[in-house]
Amino acid sequence: MAINLYKYTGEMTEPKSWDSDLAAPVWYGGDGTTYYAFLDDEYAALCTADDLAVTTAADDKAWVKTNSRQAKSLRKECRDTIRKTYTLEDELAMARTDDTDGKAAITAIVDSYTVKIAALVGD
Repeated sequence: MAINLYKYTGEMTEPKSWDSDLAAPVWYGGDGTTYYAFLDDEYAALCTADDLAVTTAADDKAWVKTNSRQAKSLRKECRDTIRKTYTLEDELAMARTDDTDGKAAITAIVDSYTVKIAALVGD
């Protein structure tokens, strides 16, 4: 059971039923002509769409990491997590005074969300 980032065009027709042991599909949306989804290979074999294929292209991964609803939600969650502890003024003061401890704490938060965003495409 492998899960990959798939790219497709046109309408996606999902199977009417599938083995519940397969990972649930994650639909990322698209730009109006090309769409992306994170699918189990067995699930993808049950679907039909134009040009449905696994993609490892950097541009495709970048689109998902930048434009998908899931990535946008993770970036907002990251900002909200930072704001629970630090105000914008706190961050500016850290930059002005080279507060290495404060900057390291924020970097740790950002890094944890960067990992989650990378996981959207299997990285």
